[in-house]
Amino acid sequence: MLGNVNTSSALSAFEKMEEKVMAMESQAEALNQLTTDHLEGKFALLESSSVDDDLASLKKEFSGSSLKGELPPGRTSVRSTSSAFPFQDSEIERQLNKLRGKAKDF
Repeated sequence: MLGNVNTSSALSAFEKMEEKVMAMESQAEALNQLTTDHLEGKFALLESSSVDDDLASLKKEFSGSSLKGELPPGRTSVRSTSSAFPFQDSEIERQLNKLRGKAKDF
């Protein structure tokens, strides 16, 4: 039985398997190097960027000159009569003043 086994074909099959395994290992190693370089590049970019500095400058820009904890100046709710009623009719104003004068006499 052992005499019928062709050792050269078995050896060639093992050599083909070895070549296939070596090719797959080299592909995996190359892929690992590419991926690692890419990820390391991303981390280096994140570490080198000044995100905190950018955030601080944006906060300063939006807060203006107000101090920390200080509210920005607000709008007043009281308006002058001229700005509350921008359209004035002189005839109506004259009649209104006349009525006010009569009301004081009562």
